[in-house]
Amino acid sequence: MNGPVRIDALEAVVDVLAEPTTVRRLRQQWSRCLTGPASAAPGLVVDLTGALTTEESADETEYRVTTRVTRAAIDAQRGRRLLLHAAGVADPVTGRMLILVAESGGGKTTAAAVLGRRLGYVTDETVALDDDLTALPFPKPLSVMRRGDDPYDKSQHGPDELGLLPAPARPTAAAVMLLARDPERDEPPALEAAHVLDGLLALVPQTSALPEIDRPLSRLAALIERTGGIRRLRYREVADAADLLSDVLGEVRATPSSVVAHPPTTPRPGYPYAPPRPFTGPVPPTVQRADYTDAVESAGDVVVLVGANPYRLTGPAARLWLAAGRPVHSPGEVARELLALGLLRPASGA
Repeated sequence: MNGPVRIDALEAVVDVLAEPTTVRRLRQQWSRCLTGPASAAPGLVVDLTGALTTEESADETEYRVTTRVTRAAIDAQRGRRLLLHAAGVADPVTGRMLILVAESGGGKTTAAAVLGRRLGYVTDETVALDDDLTALPFPKPLSVMRRGDDPYDKSQHGPDELGLLPAPARPTAAAVMLLARDPERDEPPALEAAHVLDGLLALVPQTSALPEIDRPLSRLAALIERTGGIRRLRYREVADAADLLSDVLGEVRATPSSVVAHPPTTPRPGYPYAPPRPFTGPVPPTVQRADYTDAVESAGDVVVLVGANPYRLTGPAARLWLAAGRPVHSPGEVARELLALGLLRPASGA
């Protein structure tokens, strides 16, 4: 088939130009993301014409396409939706979606490939959520590692090739899991509830462009509480946990809110993600909060996000930061630690 491979990736249109053999493979791999010729002009053109050389295999070229398209998808939604590095599968009838969060190599693609044979395949890479927790499906090819010791040696397999069920049109987040695969585990799969702030700290590194959305920690906390609390799935093989996860997906529950929001009153530092500036002089007599992106409190602890960097404050440090919404007397060593982290600054006139 002549012409580019036109891909709709989270509302980003990408044209891939390639030799006919590569085009045929890409159309098969991206079958559920193809868009027609009458759609909008592409925001990105990936030209692979003549790319296959003795130095680059077909797998390497196709992985490069997946990487470029996924980056374009994330860029299209940054600042608009909450973006999680996660797999998503959803009940084809109810649309209730299970979000499976893990770092690269943590089992997302394997989970999507296994669970996608009984639940609709939403994505194995990026879950993009609206405020109402509905997601944009991104049924990209699954990037399967060929060797366990090389996370970049991957082959691409389309969801049709793997026999995965199609995603519902409007999947809605119903449960969030942190994947914790242990190949040496002897016990059956089990779920462990996590405190909301522990969940926040686990999710923040597995997001894209988090500081670019409004009140990002509040958005993450709302996701956790509206889906019944974040849980960690401990397992050896995800197939053994399929029934357990299906039961969880059938639950309709939310947890009472235990989170108090502390949005900044001054413009928040977002992009670029500058780290906080530590204060290195002598401890001033009075201090107040330094600029921050967002903060939430639960059970006396506080998580403060500065740019893309989260900080959890407990005990006296949390109490001092909460009080320092206006200038307060600085109590010695606790103030020194927060000044050194850049979470406090001298009060005006100090």
